[in-house]
Amino acid sequence: MRFSICVAISFFVVACAQQSTTQGPTPPQPVKCPGVTSPDQQLRACVLSVGKHPNPPFNESRVEIRNMKGTVLATKDFKSADGEHGRNVQKMEWSSDSQFFVFSTASSGGHSPWHWQTYFYDRKRKTFKEVDDFTGPIIKRNFKLTAPDWIEVQVQGTTSDPGDITTGHSEKRRLSTLH
Repeated sequence: MRFSICVAISFFVVACAQQSTTQGPTPPQPVKCPGVTSPDQQLRACVLSVGKHPNPPFNESRVEIRNMKGTVLATKDFKSADGEHGRNVQKMEWSSDSQFFVFSTASSGGHSPWHWQTYFYDRKRKTFKEVDDFTGPIIKRNFKLTAPDWIEVQVQGTTSDPGDITTGHSEKRRLSTLH
C-alpha cells in the first residue's frame, strides 16, 4: 500500500512538472521605465530625468528607445554640463503606425520659454531628428499627430508679423518624408 502511494505521488509530481514546461516560455515582462510603449507593443520610449534637478520644470531628460527585452536601441540626451541649459520632455506620443516617437521639449533653465523644440525618433532609420529643422521654430508644445505619420505644429511668424511668437501659424508635415 505504501509503495503504491509513493508511486502515485511520484507520478503526480512528474505530471505537474511536465505541465508547467509544456505551457511555453514565460512571456516577456514589460519594460519598466517612465515613458510610452509603441502601439504595436514592440518598443518603449523611456524618458528619464538626468542632471542636477530631478523634477520638473528644471529637470533635464534623456530619451531611450528600448525593445521589449529592455535593450537600448537609441538615445537622445538633453543633459547640460551646468544643469541649466539642457532640455526636458514635455509632451510625448507614438505615431499610430509605431514608426515615429514624437516629443516636445522645454529649456531646463527657463531660457526661450516660447520655443518648444520638437523631435522625433525614426524607427526605420534608427535616428532622432528635430522637427524645427523642417518647419521653423515651434512655439507651442502641443503638436498634433494624425494617421499614419502626419505632424501639425504651430510655428513662429504670421504674414503680418514674421517674428510673432504668440500666435504663429500652423505647419503640417509627413514624418516619413523628413530626411
